[in-house]
Amino acid sequence: MTEPTDLPPARHRRAALRSAARAARAAIDPVTRAAATAAASAHALAALADVPAGATVALYDATRDELSTADLADALVARGVATAYPVVRTDGKALGFRVADRRALVPARWRLREPGPDAAEVAADALAALIVPGLVFDRRGYRLGWGAGHYDATLPACPHARWIGIAFEQQLIDDVGPEPHDVPVHLIATEVALHRGAPWGGAARGSAACTSSS
Repeated sequence: MTEPTDLPPARHRRAALRSAARAARAAIDPVTRAAATAAASAHALAALADVPAGATVALYDATRDELSTADLADALVARGVATAYPVVRTDGKALGFRVADRRALVPARWRLREPGPDAAEVAADALAALIVPGLVFDRRGYRLGWGAGHYDATLPACPHARWIGIAFEQQLIDDVGPEPHDVPVHLIATEVALHRGAPWGGAARGSAACTSSS
C-alpha cells in the first residue's frame, strides 16, 4: 500500500510512522519474532489473570507480519475462557464479534480471517477484554492502525472490557500525534513489559507487571 504524498504535516507524519513501522516489523527475523511473541503473549496473559472461566476475550487474527495471538488464544482457551474474533460489518465502522476457536476462522476480505457466519455473536459490551492490533503505539496508549478507524469506532462500545494492545517493543514510541477521534488503549503488552496507557475504571489486572510509560 502506497501512502499519499499530498497530506497536511500531521497526516504526513502519521503516514511516515505507518510506513516505517511496517518495514521494521517485516524485517524482524524468525528467531527474534518467536521469542518476542512468546514474551509479549505472557505479559498480555498476566493482564488477563483474573478473567474467569466462561468469560469472553476478543482477539485479532494476525496478518501482514502482525504479532501472532495464537499462543495467547490457546492459553485462554485452556483456562476455560471463550475467544471471539472481529467481523468487519458493512453498516458502519464498528466491528462485530463472534465466538470462535482460532482454528475455525475462515478467509475474509483484505487477507483477514474471521469466524464463519454460523458462529455465535457476542455483544461488544459483554467482552471481558479486547486485544487490539496496531502498527504504532505511544506511551499514552494511542495507536496507529491501518487507517480505517475500525477500532477507534469499536472500543467505546466495549465499556466493560480492558483494551490491551499487543506489539513488538520497537512499535512503541513517545507520541503518535493523536487526532480527536483516536481512542487510547489501557495497556500495551510487548516482549519487554506490560506498559500502562490510558486509565481504566475497572479493577486492576496484572498491575504488578505494569511499568509506567509516562
